[in-house]
Amino acid sequence: MAETTSTAKTQVKHVIRDLRLLLALAGFVIAALPVSAQEPVPPLPDRNPARSAQPTDTAAAPPEEKPNLPSDKPTVPWQDPKIASARAACDEILAGITLDYEQLDPIKRGLCGTPAPILVRSVGSDPAVTISPPATMNCKLAVALHAWFKDSVQPAAAVLGSSVVKVRNASSYKCRNRYGGANTRISEHALANALDISEFVFASGQRIKLLGNWPYGATAGPLAPDPPIPNPHRVAAALAREDAALARETTGSIIAVSNRVSVGSALAAVTKVKANPFVRPTPPPEARPPLSPFPRTASGSNAPASTPIATAKSNPFISPLPPEESPPPDPAQTVDEDEPSPEPRMLQPEDASAFLRVIHDEACKTFETVLGPEANASHKDHFHLDMKKRRYVKICQ
Repeated sequence: MAETTSTAKTQVKHVIRDLRLLLALAGFVIAALPVSAQEPVPPLPDRNPARSAQPTDTAAAPPEEKPNLPSDKPTVPWQDPKIASARAACDEILAGITLDYEQLDPIKRGLCGTPAPILVRSVGSDPAVTISPPATMNCKLAVALHAWFKDSVQPAAAVLGSSVVKVRNASSYKCRNRYGGANTRISEHALANALDISEFVFASGQRIKLLGNWPYGATAGPLAPDPPIPNPHRVAAALAREDAALARETTGSIIAVSNRVSVGSALAAVTKVKANPFVRPTPPPEARPPLSPFPRTASGSNAPASTPIATAKSNPFISPLPPEESPPPDPAQTVDEDEPSPEPRMLQPEDASAFLRVIHDEACKTFETVLGPEANASHKDHFHLDMKKRRYVKICQ
């Protein structure tokens, strides 16, 4: 019994020793851990309910810009005095030109329209230039169009041996903003003050379109400035130096010349003429044959116009010769009146390019705004012509 009690006490001591050893080892392990790992993690803050209602990964889209179209504005009808005044002005400026047109009712839609529009079918005469389809415009634009065709387009076509008989109307009156935008400025087309032309048709049937025929890259550079006025003191000094140098020079070999005047010839003194670089030389007088000492007859032209035509006296002892008969016409050179005239020559690409360039530059003298293929991509295939008056400048592109 005593031995059993002693064994139990020994086992208890061993267990206690093992526990102490384990506790000591646990203390060493805890001491070796970093300080941050031992600190407790603070709890997360509560989420804001106002922010949780909106997604945080996407930004709010900006509000869409409302279109500002001229047709959406309030429409104020034209008053009768305004209409009557505009039509009277039209009748006055259209009286002296040839124009096939029709008077239209006043146009008013929002900010668009004009009090006295006209529908133009053709401009000018001999030949008349047909506008296809007919264009709605105001009278001031019609007058400028008539002047451009008469003074610029038809003379340029005549150089090519033809004439323009038709143009393609790409756009005339249309209630819209510039370039058809939603928020750009109002277009002159909306005021019936602009015309777009994309093609010219010649009397020969040939067509010249701007697209493909415009001379891209052929724009002329800036004009050179005028040369400065020469200083008169410097010019006088330069001339004096030239005179002194000329006096020291010899004019050439010395040749003995006889004093005897030969028949049909004369002595000519050769002089060295000094040219003034600031004065354009005048051409020498035109050489004319000497007048005949005999009086001018009906078939001659030796005497001046003031000389009376002498009457030839017949010799009674000589029989007059019969007049010379003209040879009969050659059948091979006879032109048949019923034969059609030869067709005009076909225009070459360089002819079309030169024609378009010339009439574009001439249009800048007539219209207030001229936009062509070199203005921007929107006008790559047509001319835009309008009469928007500006204070100091015209637009020519």
